[in-house]
Amino acid sequence: MSAYDIWLFVHVSAVVVWLGGGFAAQVLTVLAKRSGDPARVGALGRDLGFMATKVFLPASLVVFATGVLLTEDGGWSWSEPFVWLGVLGWAGVSLAAFGYVTREIGAVGARMAAEGPSPALAARVGRLVLLARIFLLVLFAIVFLMTVKPGT
Repeated sequence: MSAYDIWLFVHVSAVVVWLGGGFAAQVLTVLAKRSGDPARVGALGRDLGFMATKVFLPASLVVFATGVLLTEDGGWSWSEPFVWLGVLGWAGVSLAAFGYVTREIGAVGARMAAEGPSPALAARVGRLVLLARIFLLVLFAIVFLMTVKPGT
């Protein structure tokens, strides 16, 4: 087993945690919204805020670090489209998700738990859920690029 194999395993494992967790979060969000229970929505918002900072953010950093190691150890060129598009996609999703969405989800969840549901909070949740879905699509596109490696 080579170092490349180890980095690849760690890289894919971190992607599974981040992407799979994000997908599961979307399903749980839909179920919570459908329940009509503001306490459930509020608790989910707080839980997702925790998950984002304690699980998804570290996983995304491991994805990046091992991606760099794979690129260097595997002899891939940084000019390969799948490499630079992957880095660009990772950076965009990470900055937006962890710099904005994570804080907003936690804040909305806390407000909903404290104040109860309101049309304004429901609209904020809807926008955040849509944005998170877009991030998931970008992450799936990155996985496609990493597995298919078009142009190589």
